Amino acid sequence: MYHDVKRRLPYYWRDIKDALTYRVFARTVQIYFVNVLPAIAFTLDMYRCTGQFFGINEALFSSALAAMVFSLLACQPLTHRRCHRSDRIVQLHHLRRYHNVRALHIPNPAFTAWFRIWAAIFHWIVAFGNFSDYMAYVTDFSSETFGMYVGIIYCIRGVEELVYLFEPTTLAGGYLSIVIAILYFGSVYGLEKLGSSTLWQPGFRGFLDDYAFVFPTFFWVGSYYFSGRLVDTKIYRIPVGGAFSPTRPRNWVIDFWNLEVKWVFVAVPFGFLMMLLSYFEHNVSSLTAQACQFPLKKPAGFHWDFFLLGFTCFVGGILGLPLPNSLVSQAPVHTDPLTIYQIKLEAIETKDGGEIRQPVVGAAAGTITGPLLTVVHIMPAAVFAGIFSVFGVSHAWS
Repeated sequence: MYHDVKRRLPYYWRDIKDALTYRVFARTVQIYFVNVLPAIAFTLDMYRCTGQFFGINEALFSSALAAMVFSLLACQPLTHRRCHRSDRIVQLHHLRRYHNVRALHIPNPAFTAWFRIWAAIFHWIVAFGNFSDYMAYVTDFSSETFGMYVGIIYCIRGVEELVYLFEPTTLAGGYLSIVIAILYFGSVYGLEKLGSSTLWQPGFRGFLDDYAFVFPTFFWVGSYYFSGRLVDTKIYRIPVGGAFSPTRPRNWVIDFWNLEVKWVFVAVPFGFLMMLLSYFEHNVSSLTAQACQFPLKKPAGFHWDFFLLGFTCFVGGILGLPLPNSLVSQAPVHTDPLTIYQIKLEAIETKDGGEIRQPVVGAAAGTITGPLLTVVHIMPAAVFAGIFSVFGVSHAWS
């Protein structure tokens, strides 16, 4: 970790200077939508499966925590983090192991906090032991295969979300949700493809690609409300709570000290499982963000970044948040547009790896304010099913 920081520290202010461009501004807007919308989409599932213990506020808080910590302190700022499916896997395993599978139960907050604390401890052990060195044996084939697997999971989750949307609403509302999801998917995917095509001028294509998530989100949410009689068809919308407050009535700090000692040690294997999932997903994301097609000039820092991930696990456990993790499928999406290419001798060569210290996208914390939560609440949940499909199709076969 010492050498990671030592190698990267001389580039710190250059990272910030390199970020003062329009390209980075446009990517920051895109990152906000690309990170916040899927985080809410994954949280909808955890919201239902955990008896509303993890809600939208917790997801936004977790994403903001990860964004601020890694934007300011990480050795590899291009690898983005937000609350992700790994925590959902461990959380559901916990519920199924210690609760009736057929019923929805609120997880024990103290126990949940402890397996996150143990996960943080295991993260720190791995970081201090330099165990991230073993990622040197992971090839591009392994990374791309894992990325395809993640993309397929996204597609499956999109279908599952659409199936669920028939339950809290009418049959007409369910079918309308499917239409909105398909149109949203087609709009985003089409704009992204136009951005990489040869149609129109390069500047206009780049503009469409930069805001491929922004325009369809506003358009299809607005179309539902301004389309006349469609608004009378009730569809499932995003459930929200009070501004800057947990979803359920509780304090932000979990009273983990009140758990019996035996249950503290029962939480150990859950923490170890969480660390294993994070180890592979985080490090593969870091490898993907600096794959061979992105020969970045600035050094990375796997051990230090994994230590920081342990810190976010610890804070997330204490506050009762979904744990943030790296994003395998989105890692190259952020690197490629920030890479500067130079045409020379009819060959494309990388002039600059484009690695920058991205502006803090902790705007997710601002989304927890009352006015913006109201905006989130009016969004049809079908939009988030479309988001799953966009990421799944884009990254499973990219």
